[in-house]
Amino acid sequence: MKKTILNPFIQTLLAVILMFSVYSCSDDDNTVTPTPTGPDAKSINGTVTFVDTNFILSGGTYLISAYPTTGWPPTGGPTSYDTLHITRTNNVLNLSYNYKLVDLNPGSYVVSVGFRKITGGQSPIMSVYGCDTARFPYSMCFLNPTDSATIGSNNEGVTGVNMLSWSDTAKKVY
Repeated sequence: MKKTILNPFIQTLLAVILMFSVYSCSDDDNTVTPTPTGPDAKSINGTVTFVDTNFILSGGTYLISAYPTTGWPPTGGPTSYDTLHITRTNNVLNLSYNYKLVDLNPGSYVVSVGFRKITGGQSPIMSVYGCDTARFPYSMCFLNPTDSATIGSNNEGVTGVNMLSWSDTAKKVY
């Protein structure tokens, strides 16, 4: 028996079997997880920060919407919208909300914050990207905003479309 184990061929074979069994039991995972490189394609992302706490908490919803710049000021519905769910933390109304507008084709968009009434009728717009309502409450800038969000021809998404807005619909700009 000693001669069989001392045989170099048998020793090499046992070493190879041992290496394969150790390797096959390892926890290495060869799955490659891609690192995010930016926003989702065909999307506009940012944060809305309200400058007052006069929210309407029933009878409708706050929306952030994207309209083609060629269709501004709006006479119809937006190309994309996201609902801003007004919440509280420790019984205090939250003032900042992240949003994401999706499925936008290449082009430039005006982004606005409004309130959509459940009963219908005109929905007031309290903020327009590029026309900061906290600094220009009586400006006519909203008719021809200085900024827009542009989805490129390769469907690149846009981030950092952050804006300030009134929550009080009596302070509407449109």
